[in-house]
Amino acid sequence: SPRHMSVAPGAPAAAKVAEAEPDDVAMLDGNTIEVAWPQTRDGVEKMRTRVGTVYHRPKQQRNRSENAYLIEFERRPGTPRTAKGPRLRKTSWKKLRGRKYVVLRSPLKRPAGARWTPEEIEAVRVRIDAGEMQASIGRGIGRSCGSIAGCSKRFLSGYAPLSTGDGPRVKSGVTVSLVESAMLTLPENEGTVVEVFEAVKRQAAMEGVALNLETAPGRLVMSRAEVSVGVVLANRIYFPQFSATGEKRLSDEQIDRGDKQSRKTAVYKYSPPIVTAEREPGLPSTKRVRAHTPNVGGPKKSARKTKELLAGGDRRHG
Repeated sequence: SPRHMSVAPGAPAAAKVAEAEPDDVAMLDGNTIEVAWPQTRDGVEKMRTRVGTVYHRPKQQRNRSENAYLIEFERRPGTPRTAKGPRLRKTSWKKLRGRKYVVLRSPLKRPAGARWTPEEIEAVRVRIDAGEMQASIGRGIGRSCGSIAGCSKRFLSGYAPLSTGDGPRVKSGVTVSLVESAMLTLPENEGTVVEVFEAVKRQAAMEGVALNLETAPGRLVMSRAEVSVGVVLANRIYFPQFSATGEKRLSDEQIDRGDKQSRKTAVYKYSPPIVTAEREPGLPSTKRVRAHTPNVGGPKKSARKTKELLAGGDRRHG
């Protein structure tokens, strides 16, 4: 095969074996799946279902070189006692993808926001091609269904390709101060993301700021700069000066784009910080200080002991 021919003639035997071993391209190792396939008996076709755990065993004894997976099927209730132990079946990804299966559980668990590895991206690609549901893929590789949906856009035509985050960071040119200055030019300092982005472009042209208008990764039409504006407006933790009004509307810019009424977006408002005059020297401070109540012995102690301490000390110590 081509894989065998790609090994150098002088390579050691271990390297040749490793080169010939099929990879776990679908990241199925450790997945507990439910497999379903049609079976015809006496002219009647029925769907058979079995539950088993998949193991990647590239070094196992096998007649076919592609059978790198070992599935340990669970015994069904009512199985004769003569049948002991699990049912072991060797199979390949080519054969497994031809059947309908769903992942029930997996030992993999990725933290939220973790970067995508090339192996994960390839696993999502081949499993989507096999017709597996996004929720099942997410359980299999330890990702959420939403992250699988976002990753699947890498393989759709028209979407800008996504990266794994290994390359240099690409900046959008949008800053918080630029968004604040742009929203001050809008009526009542509010607008949708599209309206604010149009104001940001005008403000950037006045200030001589270059915006990155190339299509954002995983998007059809939105640029990197417009995505950054939306992130700034929606992040109340880091940017509390921007808040959603609760209203949704279709802006004129969206109508020009051809968006439908169902694409109404939230309206955000910019609240400039209130600057108060400093206290003149010699005048009493108006700052209110919260009274400090000592925590006697932690929250499990009774309120009586707290009152005793505030009244003049613990009775046990005079």
